[in-house]
Amino acid sequence: MSCSSRSFMPFWGDTVTNEQYLYVSYFVAAGAGITAAAVMILWLGRAHREATAGAAAKRLCMVLRRAFPAWFILAVLLGFMSVTYFDCNHGSYATIVADRGHLIHKTQEQVTAMCRYLAVALVAYGFVMMLFLWARARSVRNKPTRGPNV
Repeated sequence: MSCSSRSFMPFWGDTVTNEQYLYVSYFVAAGAGITAAAVMILWLGRAHREATAGAAAKRLCMVLRRAFPAWFILAVLLGFMSVTYFDCNHGSYATIVADRGHLIHKTQEQVTAMCRYLAVALVAYGFVMMLFLWARARSVRNKPTRGPNV
């Protein structure tokens, strides 16, 4: 067993087989990514609701509110699924499971990909919200004001 695998899971040692490690790390990484997305949704949810409240475009507000959580969950899942365990040296399931270092590297790669996709989703959604708020401010500014009824 290499030193890097011991530092990654020090308390497991040799008691866990590579196949068990593959299953556990796969689902723990997915769960951690979904949890990160859920924390981001909860953290930004109030500001998102306030930004979309009271707009004239009710349908667009409804679409943005419903897309908000799904946008980040799907980004994490896309990042998670974008990593493959197969490469030139690991063409079969048996060769993948036999190499603990490869399993550790791919788990780390999945976590990195999920974080990257989540960051890109946040920037893209921020851009969508910026356009929405800009259009909302522009429509409010261009609305004719009513004078007092005389």
